Amino acid sequence: MDKKSIGNNIKFYRKHAGLTQAELGEIFGVSYVTVSTWESGRTAPSTDIIEGLCVALHCRKEELLGFGYAGRDKDIQKKKLNEYFDSLSEDNRHLLLVRAKELVNIEAEQHGYYKKNAS
Repeated sequence: MDKKSIGNNIKFYRKHAGLTQAELGEIFGVSYVTVSTWESGRTAPSTDIIEGLCVALHCRKEELLGFGYAGRDKDIQKKKLNEYFDSLSEDNRHLLLVRAKELVNIEAEQHGYYKKNAS
């Protein structure tokens, strides 16, 4: 697993745990800048810190390092989409859903897929 992927996972699980970079850094006696370098993939935490990150972020080592179960990537994508969707205003949520349904129907028509009612 490369540093960039590990960094993305640290960021994902940190946000999921509701921690800021400063709060996570405080747990390990490092600055928020250090946490930022982990998350950006410029550096990687030591093995000892990775063990602690798993405890602090409520995840398994395999998940943090990207060696989780086969459905993990889809689960992470779903969580990220849900977080993004939840961050939108009610109007923008509605617009996004309308546009997504339109795109699904276009795809169905172009490829002959079963077309569900878009209403």
